[in-house]
This record gives sequence, C-alpha cells and structure tokens, in this order.
Amino acid sequence: MSLSKKIIGIIVLLSFLNGAKAQQYTTKKIDRLIALSFHLANRHQALQICAKTYQLSAAAGYYPGKAKSLNADINSYLGLGEHEKALRSANKLYEIASSEGYDYYMGQALIAQALSYAYLGFFEKALKINKDAEVICSKIKNNDEFYSSMGQVYAGRAEIKHLQYKAPKEILAFQLKSLGFYKKIKNREKRNSCLATLYSSIGYTFVDLHKYKSAIDHNKKAYVLAKLENDSINEAYGLYGLGRAFMEMNKSDSSVYYYKKALVIFQKANDVYRLQNIYDYLASIYDKKNNDKIYSNYSKKARELSEIIRKKEKIETYRISNSIIQAEKLNWYRSFYIFISCVIFLTAIFSVFTLKYFKSYKKEKEQKESLKDELIQKEKKLSHLELKINDAFAELLELAKNNDSSFLSRFKEVYPYFYNQLVSSHPELTTGQLQFCAMLKLNFTTKEVANYNNISVRSVETRKNRLRKLMNIPSDVDLNKWMMDF
Repeated sequence: MSLSKKIIGIIVLLSFLNGAKAQQYTTKKIDRLIALSFHLANRHQALQICAKTYQLSAAAGYYPGKAKSLNADINSYLGLGEHEKALRSANKLYEIASSEGYDYYMGQALIAQALSYAYLGFFEKALKINKDAEVICSKIKNNDEFYSSMGQVYAGRAEIKHLQYKAPKEILAFQLKSLGFYKKIKNREKRNSCLATLYSSIGYTFVDLHKYKSAIDHNKKAYVLAKLENDSINEAYGLYGLGRAFMEMNKSDSSVYYYKKALVIFQKANDVYRLQNIYDYLASIYDKKNNDKIYSNYSKKARELSEIIRKKEKIETYRISNSIIQAEKLNWYRSFYIFISCVIFLTAIFSVFTLKYFKSYKKEKEQKESLKDELIQKEKKLSHLELKINDAFAELLELAKNNDSSFLSRFKEVYPYFYNQLVSSHPELTTGQLQFCAMLKLNFTTKEVANYNNISVRSVETRKNRLRKLMNIPSDVDLNKWMMDF
C-alpha cells in the first residue's frame, strides 16, 4: 500500500467513526475497515472502529465481521497491555466461533487467551490453553488460515517461555517452528505482517544468545517488511530490537538513535510496556555517559510508567485470580454434588435390594455401618491430601532449582513477611524482579541463579546492578545478605 493510499484509508476510517450510522456498509467495506484498523498506531482509535464494525456486522447478521472485529479488538488490547480486556474479548470470540463451528476463530481466541494469562503470570494455565489451541488449529482446512494459526501457536508458546525466563535456545526452537509455518502463507500482506512480528521476536532472542549480528539482521528484516506494508507497530518493534542489540554491543549512539525512532511510534500507540522499557534503557545509557540531566528525565518517566503498570497488573491479576478460583470452586462443587448424588442413588438401590431380598434389619444395619466406615476413610484420605497440598515449604528450594513457574507463589507462602514487606517498601518491583529477589533471599549465588534460569552470569550481574539502583542499595553491601536480613 502506498503512502497516499494509506492516508486515504485513514481519512475513510475517520469519516466512518463520525458517520457509520448514516450509510449502509457492505461486508467487503466492513472487512476493509477492520483490516485498515490493524495499521493504526493509535490503538484507541482502532478500538472505536472495531466497536462500530461489530455493531454493523451484528445488525447485518454477518458472523465473520463480528469475529474479525473481536480479533482486531484483542490485537489492540494486547498492544495496550490491557490483558483483562483482551481476555474478555477472547472469551466472547470463542463463544461466537464455537456456535458457528469455525475452527480458525476458535483457535484465534485460544491463542489470545493463552497470551493474556501468560502476561498476567498464570503460566501453567497459559501453556495448557496454548496446547488446546494447537489441537483446534490443526483441524483448519484453509491453507493460509492453517499456516498463520499454527505459526501463532508456536510464536505464542515461545513468548510464554520467554516470560518464564526459559533458556533462549528453547525459545528459539519454537520461534523457528513458527517461522516455517509463516513462510508458507500465500497472501503477501498476511505473510509479511506475521513475519515482521516474528523476525523482531527472533532478533530479541538472538540478543539473549549474544549473537548480535543475527539479532540486527532479523530486526532489519522486521523493519523492512513492516515498512513495505505501512505497518507502523511492527516498524517500531524492529527499531526497538535494533536499539537493544546495539545497546548490548555497547554502541550507545546507534542504540539511542533506534530507541528514539521507536519511541515516537510507541507513544502514538500508548504501549506503556515498551515505553517503560525504552525509558529505562535510555536512562541506563545516559547514566553511563554521566549525563545526569537526561538520565534523570528518562529515569523519572520509567518509574512513573512502572508504577502505572504495577498498579494495573496488581488489579488485573487480583480479579483474574478470583475468577479462576471461583471457576475451580464451581467445578469442585459440581463434582462433589455428582458424587453425593451417586452415593444417594446407590444407597437407595442398595436399600431396596436389601429390603427385597434379605429383609433383615441386622444386615441392613451392617451395610449402613460399612458405608459409614467407607465415608470416614474417604474423609481421612481427603484430609491427608489437603495436608500434602498445603505442605509446600519443603518443595521451595527444588522449585527454584527447576525454574518452576509456581516458585514465586510458593515463596509467598513460605516467606509471607519478607514478600509483603518487600512489596510494601518497593512497590515498583515487577514480578520478574520479585522472583529474582526471592532467589537472592534463598542465598543462591550468581552462578546458581544463572544456571537455574538458563541465562548468562553477565545477565544476572546486570539485574543485580539495576536492582541496587532501583532499591538504593550501596555497591559495597552484599546483595544476598541484604535480602536475608531484610
């Protein structure tokens, strides 16, 4: 799409927002408007457009338009870091797609659900849903929809592994699997859009592997493809990746150049997560340059966004946790009621059988006593199981060594005072930083932290230095001892 066509498209979008009710829109026009919304850097405007297209599609009984509008909604919400809203739209999309038996959009909904749960820290649930998505997507008949969906499944799995701090090689394996599917997509715009997103992710992984040339090459590919399709968001991801690669290479001037170019786009998109990262990285660069004024400016912006993100994540995580707990309770009660109903039914049958064939009070009493003993034994087994579940303390060190996703939740139970005091004293700490503090509290060495998290010793030292700055801990104080005495 040329620049002039893009401008015309934006004008059409803006006029659509103001006058959608005044004229009739064909299904092709609705589809085009949804497609154009994906290229808008302003995701709030994109959400307004998709709300309109959903209403028009619903009024026209156009199911694909409703599904596409919800899919575009999810894309915008994930970009804005509104994971709870993305999850709601994904649930709605799954409901609609299920009623229509449309595997492609059922898969899209599950892929989005998995990412939303992962970003909120529910990794086990995210991986389960991602695998469910793989099963659904494997049934898709349309080739391009099949290749794009399977590529998204493995790209999503790589992102979940990344959020869990898994080994970069493991992450890269899933990304390359995704790449194999994306390259088979025939539609040029769809293929380029998918590849642009994936190339920047692969570039990020290559930075973690210290393969900087490969990182730069892949981020440049992402930028070129995004530029070709006038996809400003993916342009920004490519620029962001280049900035990070050059920063790790200690080429600060090049890094600042690319970060600032990406910054302009992410500001339009209101991508608070990327903005916070860029501000943090720029602050780090100018700190090394001893430019206190610029360092202070970027550091302040990074802290402000970090506070916004922390508060939002805290609220979202609390609500989603309650939702999951309520769903699990409901399933437990259903199972319990079914069990009780079965027991009652069997007891009734048994009583009838006993009265009919034996008519003996003594035998009937013996049977009741037997059933009572059985229920008591079951209650004991249930009590024993509850004790085993609650006894998580002995597992803590092993969970950390195995980089288990449930480590932090177990840590909270074992060291509730330390965890609550840490969060209260330093509310700006992210989930990843809290997990890092937990490992220091357990007195793991730098080398052990690196081994258990499958990262380099240098990366651990970098995290320690950032943690010192964030928490104002002097460089001559042993960080492990500080955490143990806290």
